[in-house]
Amino acid sequence: MKRPLAAVIALTLLMATPVLAQEAVERAEAEHLATTPLPFDARDEAREWRLWWDEADPSERPAMEAQRVTELEVATWRDRQLARYETDFDSLARTCPDGVTDVCRIDGAGVIIVPGDEEAGLPAHPLYWQQLRMGSEWDMPRAAVILYTPTADGRLKAATWVQTAIVHEPPVVIEGQGELYVAVPGYHDGTGRANADVLFRWTPEADRPFTQIDITSWKDDLTARLPTGLEVWKGVAYRWPYLMAETSLWQANDANCCASGGEAWIDFRIDGDRLAIEWLQVNDRVLQAAGTTPADILAWAGRRVGCDHWAGEEPYDADRAAMIAEATARLDCEGLDADQAALVDTYAGDEVASALIERVAGAAAREAEAP
Repeated sequence: MKRPLAAVIALTLLMATPVLAQEAVERAEAEHLATTPLPFDARDEAREWRLWWDEADPSERPAMEAQRVTELEVATWRDRQLARYETDFDSLARTCPDGVTDVCRIDGAGVIIVPGDEEAGLPAHPLYWQQLRMGSEWDMPRAAVILYTPTADGRLKAATWVQTAIVHEPPVVIEGQGELYVAVPGYHDGTGRANADVLFRWTPEADRPFTQIDITSWKDDLTARLPTGLEVWKGVAYRWPYLMAETSLWQANDANCCASGGEAWIDFRIDGDRLAIEWLQVNDRVLQAAGTTPADILAWAGRRVGCDHWAGEEPYDADRAAMIAEATARLDCEGLDADQAALVDTYAGDEVASALIERVAGAAAREAEAP
């Protein structure tokens, strides 16, 4: 049976629309990538958007695609505006660049001078910067840092910029591996406190003096190198002048607020355009406790913690009541006090061990008294 022409046309349009929409997104992403000074950020953002798109209801995708194209076009226009922007030193502390945002104030401005080497004939290099706060009182505040380099006629040209987070701080110049780097510290607000730091290689004499360094992919390497059961859930604390970072470590049963797995310290090197782990040190609190605490005290403390947990659980149905009963029997919660008394006698002459027993018992008592 032949299908009516109108139906064929309608079907063709329905089939073509998602493809055309995706092509529009891809074109907008390609234009943005060609203009942004942050290609690695653009890559990560595109990857996250596609994951979001994949999980969305198909009926919501057209609106998502239209919004994505609009946001990319605005970002591309802004980057082109900034790439043409020039100013002078006196204006850094009082004038926001055109095209950044409708509402802008200046939080700080300055210059960092990297000394030259007269004997080697190497000149000093100045780095000018401007720290901005954008958005009205009704908007989610955003921060920006713009880095400027001097032109031949004494003006300052916007050479690169960062506008990716709630907070961005003044730049930090890093001298290492025979090259210059500039870090712009930053973070996203909220319980996750995610990193928004940006790192550039700075080649003062180049036509494009700033090249972004990938500082996200190293975290995949960290995950593979951490001991089993330990994870990083939030942003790390970079120590940019030293190319180092530190972070707390979480265990699977931790609350988001409170990491109990210890800490990690990382030294970095820069491989090409990528930050890489040079050295990793993990302070595993479980292993430390096992190595410094007598085995019988450690076993009793584990039971104490488990019994306190199950004592606070509600037996809201028969299955839950049976689970609680099984756990308290396995931990021998009824024998805890007698076992504590025995440990106190055993370690009566050991001040460190006695203090450990008292701390565990005191923590249990405070937990029981809490409202």
